[in-house]
Amino acid sequence: MQSFAEQQIARLVPGTFRRVSPQALLEGAGAWAPLLDAALDAPIGGSLPDAQRIVVVISDRTRDEPRLELLQAVARRFSHSEVRVLVASGTHTPDLGALPSELQGLVARAHDAADLGHTHAFGITRRGTPVRLARELADADLVLCTGRIRPHYFAGYSGGVKGVFPGCAFREDIIRNHRLKAEPHARLGVLDENPCREDMEEAALMLGERLRVLNVLADVDGRPVAAACGHAVLAHRQLAARALELFRVELVPSRVLVVADRSPLSESLYQASKMLAVAELGVLPHGTVILVADCAGGTGPLERVNQGIFELGLRPRLPPGVEVRLVSELPPAQVRATYAGFAQSLEAEFERLGVSEREPALLVWRAGECVPLKAEDGAAVYCD
Repeated sequence: MQSFAEQQIARLVPGTFRRVSPQALLEGAGAWAPLLDAALDAPIGGSLPDAQRIVVVISDRTRDEPRLELLQAVARRFSHSEVRVLVASGTHTPDLGALPSELQGLVARAHDAADLGHTHAFGITRRGTPVRLARELADADLVLCTGRIRPHYFAGYSGGVKGVFPGCAFREDIIRNHRLKAEPHARLGVLDENPCREDMEEAALMLGERLRVLNVLADVDGRPVAAACGHAVLAHRQLAARALELFRVELVPSRVLVVADRSPLSESLYQASKMLAVAELGVLPHGTVILVADCAGGTGPLERVNQGIFELGLRPRLPPGVEVRLVSELPPAQVRATYAGFAQSLEAEFERLGVSEREPALLVWRAGECVPLKAEDGAAVYCD
């Protein structure tokens, strides 16, 4: 069944857009079990500590990750240990729904960032961010922070320590860290000298030797590519170095840019807004970006969406004079309360903007999986 965005794209007149997306693996994709077992057997940056009490941190349902396979790999490796699961909710509503149904017998809790009483204070980072983390992390012998490496609009890439900080931190500390997204080097695909990423890593590393990561790298369709376990920064960087080749897209900016992706990124404006990061290189000054997302889960908290995400983290990266329009299932009044203009349909927007075969739009499909690069020769390679 086609997604909302795919249905919108299917109604467009052929030739009125050029489509580009990250390339899926045609061959060579592996299976998660052997990749994860090998990663746990050969950790990067030192052996795993002996552990009786293990806390495995998993992402919530806003992230598409192989949680079942990750947890099964940990269970195989630590069959005689006490394993607890902590869902890294960040500032999202706590939700245990990310725990795979096959593993409902595990002791699990969804982190609540508003519950200061269930945190332990570790200190303050050099940039002044207090570090108060879920109490389970302080009591564990080993914290295994799981995650999937993919582009992130201000932390460079996801994965690494993000499940611990901000995922299991106190709300006010998360917000303080996220203000760093306004810094010039806090951007999509950038890890080195990224102040927001560095602050996250400094905060999480206050857990000391008990912290390790178990990260995976998949292609745009979720097919297994690699896994790494070990030091929270070193193991993450090893996978992130390979990620660019999977997610890079070369763009020539267009007057009209369309960005779209699949669920779960499309389920709320809070999540879908992150697709706009590709507009830095994909749209011309005074052009239009059309964000296509069903937003079946609503907008998310408007102050966070309008100010914390768009004004602070995205608008400074957009070329001057760019207009953002939203094609969604939301009613006009709800859209008008956001940073975006209401658009009835993608087809109607093309007509309004005069998009034609002579001046086609640029369509970035799977925009949340892209690291955009400027086309060196002035002409990007498009895939239909």
